[in-house]
Amino acid sequence: MKRLLLTATGIFLFFFLWSCKKDDNPDTTKPFIVVLGSNPVYTELDSVYVDAGAKAYDVQSNGDTLDITDRLQVTNNVNIHERGIYKVLYNVSDAAGNKADEKTRTVVVEIF
Repeated sequence: MKRLLLTATGIFLFFFLWSCKKDDNPDTTKPFIVVLGSNPVYTELDSVYVDAGAKAYDVQSNGDTLDITDRLQVTNNVNIHERGIYKVLYNVSDAAGNKADEKTRTVVVEIF
């Protein structure tokens, strides 16, 4: 009985440790961002500005592309009440912590 218990424990530990092994192919591929719409954008002073947004994607180890737009961080400091040139910034990191190259959209607020 002891031998059976030790064998079963050994088999369990083997499969447990095997399933927890370190990933031999860690994810090192950066995700990428696609800015939607025009760039630059010209908008009239005191008008409504709605950014067209961006999409973010991560290439998986099997070659599939995963939409990770829900992880996208957008910094939009466009002030439609003041003439000027503004930048909308887009950033994203994948689940492995790889950061995409930041993308920007230029927004020009002016009097038409």
